[in-house]
Amino acid sequence: MTKALLSATAVTSSGAVGPVPSTETGDDKPRSANKGRSRVILTLVAQTAPALAQAGMIWYVVGQGRWMLLLLLIPSLTGTLAMVLLNLLRAHRQPSLASPARAQLAYSPAPDRASPSTTTEDQTRQDLAELAADPGLQLESRLSRSGASGAHGQLWQGIVHAWLAASGSTAPAVIGIRPDHSPLVIDLPRDGPHALVAGTTGSGKSVFLQTWCLALAASQPPDRLNLVLLDFKGGAGFGLLARLPHTVGCVTNLDLDRAVRALNGLQRELERRQRLVARAGVEDTALMPDPPARLVVVIDEFQALRQLLPDYLDRLTSLASQGRSLGMNLVACTQQTMGQISAQMRANMNLGICLRVRDPLQSRELLGSSCATAIDPACPGLGFLEEGRGPQAFRTCPAADPHSLVDQIIKASRFCGSRPPAPLFSPPLPEHDPSCGKTLWQSGRPLIPLGHMDDGVLLHLYRLPLRGHTALIGPPGHGKSTLLALLARSLLTLMKPGARPEPSFDLRVTRRTGHGYSSRDFPGPVPAPPDGRQDENRGLVWILDDAQDLLDPLCRDPLASLLQEALGQEGTTVVLAVDAASALRRPERFSRRLVFPCGERGADLAAGIPADQPATLSTRASAIPGRCLVLEAGLAIPLQVFSLAVKQMDP
Repeated sequence: MTKALLSATAVTSSGAVGPVPSTETGDDKPRSANKGRSRVILTLVAQTAPALAQAGMIWYVVGQGRWMLLLLLIPSLTGTLAMVLLNLLRAHRQPSLASPARAQLAYSPAPDRASPSTTTEDQTRQDLAELAADPGLQLESRLSRSGASGAHGQLWQGIVHAWLAASGSTAPAVIGIRPDHSPLVIDLPRDGPHALVAGTTGSGKSVFLQTWCLALAASQPPDRLNLVLLDFKGGAGFGLLARLPHTVGCVTNLDLDRAVRALNGLQRELERRQRLVARAGVEDTALMPDPPARLVVVIDEFQALRQLLPDYLDRLTSLASQGRSLGMNLVACTQQTMGQISAQMRANMNLGICLRVRDPLQSRELLGSSCATAIDPACPGLGFLEEGRGPQAFRTCPAADPHSLVDQIIKASRFCGSRPPAPLFSPPLPEHDPSCGKTLWQSGRPLIPLGHMDDGVLLHLYRLPLRGHTALIGPPGHGKSTLLALLARSLLTLMKPGARPEPSFDLRVTRRTGHGYSSRDFPGPVPAPPDGRQDENRGLVWILDDAQDLLDPLCRDPLASLLQEALGQEGTTVVLAVDAASALRRPERFSRRLVFPCGERGADLAAGIPADQPATLSTRASAIPGRCLVLEAGLAIPLQVFSLAVKQMDP
C-alpha cells in the first residue's frame, strides 16, 4: 500500500502539489525543486501516518482476539483511507499551471505578494483619478445613449419612447459613470428597495438627488411613478423638481405644518395600498392587474427632519419596513448617518451611496470601507455605491440645463395626454378662501357648499346637508353671520323662477333688530301637482342669527314658540347661531354643530370641541374669521368658510 501511495503521489507531484519551475531561472530552480520534494514528503507523511498506525492496531487486535474493538477501528481506518484517496484524486484532477503568470500567482512567496489593503487603496485612488480626469457627459447625453432621444434630436420624443417601453416593476435611472466609462444605472426596486445617501457639505448630495429624480422622471411616465420631495434645507434643492408632472408633493422645513401633513399623507397612502393588496389577494402591488404608481420619497437633510419632527419618524420607519411590497421606496440623504438613522430603518436600506466624508467611521458604516475619505474636495459628485458587492466608484452626471430638461419632460407628458396625479397632501387651510363650489342634490334636498374642510392631509369641499338641525356656536366677530348670509344667498339662488331642479321647500330668514327679531319669508315655487293635492313633503328651511334669546324658555316673543315647534318637526330644517353652547338648552336636537373657537380652552371645551383639539388650534387660527370645527358623527374637522359672502342677511 505504501508503494501505491508513493506512486500516486509521484504522479501528481508535477501538478497541484509540486511546484512549476518554468517561472524561475538560475539558482532558483534547484531551490524550488527541493522545496517541492520536501512538500511532497511532508504531505505523504501527514496523510499515511494515521492510516499506518490504525492498520497496526488492527493487526494487534486481531492477534489478541478482541473483536469488539476491531469493529470500532475498522470505520476509523476506512475514513482515513478515503480521505487520503480523495486528496490524491483531487490533486490528480487539478490542471497544471501552464502559463508563467498563473504559476507565479499561485506559488509566489508570501513576502513578494502585495497586501489586499494596499491593492484596494491603490485601485481606489486609480478609479477616483480616472473619474476626476474624465470630463464626462451631462445627463442629457447619458439619456441619449440609453435610448431616451428622438430621431431628430428632440429629447421629449425620446422621453415618450422611453415611457412607452418602461416597466412598472422597475425604475432604472442613469445617474453617472463608472471608472470604465460605462453608465451607472440604479434600479431602486431591484437594488434597494430603499437607499441611504451620505456626504459632507459641498460633496454634491443635492445635485446627485436632483439628477436621480430627473433620470427617474425621464424613464417612467407620471402614471407609473410619482415623487414626494421633502427638502429640509430651505427648498434650494427641490424647487425645480416641484414642476415635474410626477411630483405629488413638495415641502420644505420652512413650513413645518405642511411637512407634518406630508408625513401623515405618506402613512395614509401606506395604509391605502395595504388595503388594495389585501383586496386583490396578492403579496405585491407588482402582481396586481392595475397597480398604483410607484411612489419614491426623497428626503434631503434627514437629520434636520429628525430634529424638527421627531414624533413623526415612525411614519418613515413603517415605510422602510413595509414599502417594498407596496410599491413605495425611500431615499434618505444626510450629512451624518451615525446616530441619525434608527437600526430598524437602516436594516431595510440595502443600497448605500456615500460621497465625500471626513470621518472614516462614517464611510465604513455605510460602505464597509473608508474609501469615501479619499475623495478630493475639489471634485464634488464623486462617490461610492454599495449594494452588497463591495464599494463601486462613480461620478454624477448632472443635467447641463435642468430647467430645459424639466420643460422637455412636461412637454412629453402633455403629448401623452397624461393626467396630473392626485396630490398626496395639500396645503393647510388658507386664512381666506375666495373659491366656491357647485350645489349638489341628494334625495331632493340641496347640499350647499360652505367652504373647505381639512382632514389633516387633504382639503375637501364641505357641503351642508339640509336635513336635521344645525347650530353655529361662537362669540361675535368670528364669522357666524357671514356663514348664514352665504347659506341664505345660495338658497335664494336655487329658488329663482325657472331654476332646475325646483326646490321643494320655503325659506325663512330671521335676524335681530333693535326692538327684537325681524323675519322674512321667501316661498319657493309651488308646482301644480298632477292629482290636484298639495305636496305634503314640502318643508321649511329657517335661518336664525343671534337665536340665544329665542331659545330661552322664559322668552315671550311669538317666534320662540314657533322655533320650539320647528325643532320638533321632521320636515323642517333649522340653522341657527348662538354665542355660547349653553344657549342650546337641548343640544341633542342638533345633528351637527359648527363651533367657532374663541381661543380660551375652557370655553372651547364647553362648546363641545374635543379635548385634543384645542392643543392643535393655535391662537392665530382661532382668530381667523370663518375658521370653525364641524362636529358631526363623532368627528371634529376644521373648516374655513368661503369669504365671498356678504355681511348682511338680506340679499
